Amino acid sequence: MYKGYTLIKLQSITLVILCLLVTCFIIAFPRQSFQAALTGLDTWLRNVFPALLPFFIVSEIMMGIGLVNFFAVLLRPVMGPLFRCPGESSFIWAMSITSGYPVGAKLTSSFLERGNITPHQAQRIMAFCSTSGPLFMLGAVGIGMLNSSSAGKIIAASHYMASIIVGLIFRFYMPSNHKEPKKIESPPGIKTAFKALLSARKKDGRTFGEMLSDAVRNSMNALLYIGGFIILFSVIIDILLKTGLISSLSQLLAPILLPLGIDAQLLPGLMGGILEMTTGCKLIAQAAAPLSQKIILSAFVISWSGFSIHCQVMGFLSKSDISIGLYIMTKILHAIIASILAWAIMKIWPQPDLDAFHQFTPQPITSFSAQLQSAWQLVVYCILILALTALIPLIAVRLKSSRGPKRP
Repeated sequence: MYKGYTLIKLQSITLVILCLLVTCFIIAFPRQSFQAALTGLDTWLRNVFPALLPFFIVSEIMMGIGLVNFFAVLLRPVMGPLFRCPGESSFIWAMSITSGYPVGAKLTSSFLERGNITPHQAQRIMAFCSTSGPLFMLGAVGIGMLNSSSAGKIIAASHYMASIIVGLIFRFYMPSNHKEPKKIESPPGIKTAFKALLSARKKDGRTFGEMLSDAVRNSMNALLYIGGFIILFSVIIDILLKTGLISSLSQLLAPILLPLGIDAQLLPGLMGGILEMTTGCKLIAQAAAPLSQKIILSAFVISWSGFSIHCQVMGFLSKSDISIGLYIMTKILHAIIASILAWAIMKIWPQPDLDAFHQFTPQPITSFSAQLQSAWQLVVYCILILALTALIPLIAVRLKSSRGPKRP
């Protein structure tokens, strides 16, 4: 009891000190704070808002008309054996890898409120359904910041493969409270899935007009919420950069990372990425360091996602029983595995240009259609990898059942 009270008291004092520091810095640097807020607003209005609004609206409508239940029935034999999650998690995973942070958290929260999943299932879903979008990794980071399409592909491949590995690891989370069927189900038919769609549509009961209005309203509220965090962290990051605090704090990482061969010029970008991934990736790209090291640290930062994204996730999941501490542990694990995979990919398929020192260069003119085509190709590859992985236990069960019972 006393320890719990002491912990709460310590947390309160820490929050008060942080809030006072941020307020003092904003008052001390009013012009810089205003410009940083405008930058955050511009980022939200030009990039985040148009990118996420269609996904949010479409996902709300798909849940309302029952399409999620349709795919949930079809993919239950895949998601169950792999991740010990219901079929609905396939929809969350697909939307997360196509649209990026924090869509996975928003959909998980919506499914929890509807009662489609349990808190333990939601905890496992968040382990592998909190990912960045392919356009950000391939376009903004790979081509725009690192000036290398190969770099973007390596970062995206390692990021998505690491998310699947983390999901496979967290399938063992809370095994005693969730009894799994010993026999793996065979894929159900289209008729069964269609019945689930009609049942869900009947249970919802809203007209399409009501459904569309609710979808737009809920999506706008969620995006305004996200925009507030983007503006706030833009101001905090800019103040930390202007005052040199990020450079000072990055020296704390030097004793750990410098013996591993990481260039000292990359440490400020890594520290900035711990707070906000876009700023961190930009600082990493601007450093005079080997491109291979930039790729590894960019994969780490994007998979970690930054405290800015964590705060958005906490807002969506605040009313649930999901452990935020455990979620942050999954992101740490995701970041470590992604950086190791990025290093392994470059070792397996070495490219001479990735070992050279690589300065930050202006973003080349790249058509949006080309970036979108590459992004969807990567998404299709991820889905194929997941499907092939799911076939392994299904084939094993088929072979075992075909042998029949053993004769005495």
